[in-house]
Amino acid sequence: MLNKGKEFYYNLGGISFIIGLFVQDFFKIPLTLGIIIFGLTWIFSFDYQEKLKQFKKSPIAISFLVFYLLHLLSMLYTEDVSVGWNDIRLKLSLLLFPFFFLTSTTISYKSRERLLHLFVFSCLAMAGIDLMISISEYLNTSDISVFYYKNLAHLLKAKAHYSSWYYLFAVFVAFYQATRSNNKRYLWLLSSAFLIFNLILLSSRIHLLALGVFFIIALVKYLSKRQMTSRYWLRITLVGCLFIGTLYFIPNTRSRIQDSFVELNKFLGAEDHRQTNPRVYIWKYATELIAESPVMGYGVGDAKHELQLALLDCDAKFWDGDKNMPLHDKTLNYHNQFMQSWAEIGLLGFLLLVFIMIRPFTEKGHHPLLLIFIGISLFGFFTESVLERQAGVVFFAFMYPFLYGLQQKKPKLED
Repeated sequence: MLNKGKEFYYNLGGISFIIGLFVQDFFKIPLTLGIIIFGLTWIFSFDYQEKLKQFKKSPIAISFLVFYLLHLLSMLYTEDVSVGWNDIRLKLSLLLFPFFFLTSTTISYKSRERLLHLFVFSCLAMAGIDLMISISEYLNTSDISVFYYKNLAHLLKAKAHYSSWYYLFAVFVAFYQATRSNNKRYLWLLSSAFLIFNLILLSSRIHLLALGVFFIIALVKYLSKRQMTSRYWLRITLVGCLFIGTLYFIPNTRSRIQDSFVELNKFLGAEDHRQTNPRVYIWKYATELIAESPVMGYGVGDAKHELQLALLDCDAKFWDGDKNMPLHDKTLNYHNQFMQSWAEIGLLGFLLLVFIMIRPFTEKGHHPLLLIFIGISLFGFFTESVLERQAGVVFFAFMYPFLYGLQQKKPKLED
């Protein structure tokens, strides 16, 4: 039987942490307080022998531990120690949360459900606040771009990728609830629609692609269990047309999607005079760097510096909003988490990250929301060094092990 006192504190920590996710840029106390509550509850719940037993039985928990220890080990051969220690501190949650969640069963099924609901409501609140701020800015400036991309992200300042990641997962949580609920189905669907609208405005292309791919998969799985009628097909067709039409009729979003095809063709070797995204060049030089030190990498303090030096040979220029500038004038990461980890901590770190991302798909009984979260994260990992920013590392470190314990034992998210 669950200890209700311990569960209360885990719930309190979860509430504080989830709220902290959305105010982390200007008010860090809730995020930090949530981690502290989790830690103290884990420590004072004792029963360390059982926790150690659970840890030894969890390949995922062991993988997270070794992954973090490799970052520590790389400090032995990194030269820029100050940058290295900043990265070690940033990634501390990758060590803590797997311990908290994968060695304890104190958080009940119902509590996990409520925390997921809070996450969705918090996403809705952030989306609403961001829109209201942009409306206010538009009334003062008449500049329509305030509703677009990084200009729309206010609470997570200019972090369109991370806001989109949060919203996209919240969309599928809400959609999952809609398929399980009768009396609140339309409320969940409206929540999904509002978040999708904000996703389109944020124009994170990789997350729009992930939305399409995973929505089709989820829809096929859902419809396979129902008897389809012409009314259902009409609704699905209308929703699809509305989504595609919205993408097309918002000029800035349409432009970014068109740029994606240019970038793909350039990456495949096609000649094109347009320089739409630095990733094509970053990945080319990153691949060469990794090939020079594939086993150990360059250490957490030096990997980005090595990329910066390599980009000195790149003459491509990109518009930064004011002028064209060469890539090496900016401090860039690898814009791919797998490349980033390989360059920082070597081949073993890369393999561990791959294992962490694919292991749940090889196991039975995992909740679909875990698999959806990992799938969405995989899309983001391919185009961003997600674990190099606080908004990315704390969300991934928390949500992965939190969902790992959300076993699908019932048709509903109920205890």
